[in-house]
Amino acid sequence: MFKVQWYPGHMTRAKRKIENIIKTIDIIIELRDARIPMSSGNPDISKMALGKGHLIILTKPDLADKNITEQWIELYKEKDINMITIKGIDTQDVKKIIKQLENIADKVFEKRRKKGLLDRPVRCMVLGVSNVGKSSLINSLALKKVAVTGNKPGVTKGNQWVRISKKLELLDTPGILWPKFDGLIGVNLALTGAISDNVYDIKEAAVYLIKELKEKKYISTSLEPLEELMLFGEKRGILLKGGNVDLEKSALLYLKDFRSGKLGHISLEWPMKND
Repeated sequence: MFKVQWYPGHMTRAKRKIENIIKTIDIIIELRDARIPMSSGNPDISKMALGKGHLIILTKPDLADKNITEQWIELYKEKDINMITIKGIDTQDVKKIIKQLENIADKVFEKRRKKGLLDRPVRCMVLGVSNVGKSSLINSLALKKVAVTGNKPGVTKGNQWVRISKKLELLDTPGILWPKFDGLIGVNLALTGAISDNVYDIKEAAVYLIKELKEKKYISTSLEPLEELMLFGEKRGILLKGGNVDLEKSALLYLKDFRSGKLGHISLEWPMKND
């Protein structure tokens, strides 16, 4: 397994800021990558969601193995956790998300009424790691009704709220909470493009990915992973002067092909009953 050296120090400040905002939030919308539902999650979000509504949205399911994604959804359903997938951010996806959020909002209203509190639009916030589609989701939801409701009492100055339905308001800024990771989590985040390619050995990453794809039966080859990478580079004409394969560029292209779905529908994480 290759090593990923990634220490985003600014995430400490981001976490502190989000913790202040989260006090005013009723529903947390957490985006995860369907190819790595565990690695793209964050334990801090689960802690923050205690006592609040929580919707997990798996993005990029068109890049993942459909059967594996269905198993993940079933597993989370058994744990009574709201999880859905979205293919992109089209009109149908927006309707699907708002319907789920309004179902959760009804439970929030019920709790508030039992406490003798007046009804008000339920406040939602989008959280997730980098490159998982947070801003696109916010923009798409906001376009339903671009009615900025302004700053709310008790919320950090400058945060704007957008009314997306009669029941729901959405914070117009996404929150990034980077997971504390080592080993496999960092590897999976790197392979799917959530981490810069400059912070790990690209050749080792491609060789590791080929090994994983062989073990999971996504590719069939009798070659060793490094030999497979060399053959890939040769077929794509990625050669140095003298005719040798440029392994660096071949590795980068292999990863790009995986991330774009050119290698097929692939899930790097498969569910187990103890997940």
